[in-house]
Amino acid sequence: MKKKPFILALSLLPIVLVTGCSTKEEHISIQKLENKSYHFEAYKQEIETRDAEKAKEILKNADWREYVLEKDHPKADFIFYFNDDKNEGNIAVYYVWVNPDDHVTELTRDQHKKHVKLNRDDSKTILDLLNE
Repeated sequence: MKKKPFILALSLLPIVLVTGCSTKEEHISIQKLENKSYHFEAYKQEIETRDAEKAKEILKNADWREYVLEKDHPKADFIFYFNDDKNEGNIAVYYVWVNPDDHVTELTRDQHKKHVKLNRDDSKTILDLLNE
């Protein structure tokens, strides 16, 4: 009688493991500028995969240009990176400046050597991801 629950549990274990391992979650680390210093805002574990993929696609297809950050440039409003990229060895850290007047964002990456100014729609997608 005690063997039936044990056998049932053993037969369900592979199904649970396969199902758990087959779902892909996105992870992102975010720091937000508050009172002249950065505070760890979030480590988001369950980001909608489509939202993260859309943001990654925007960043990948953006018109990145060579850039030199001036020493007196204000600090970025956000710093973020996708943790899954870190595991793959090709992490990009993004610095985000929000321009509320134009509803656009400017980003740098690669230690501020690349710069892009996103349009309103792409800016909204990135900001929605950071402020979820």
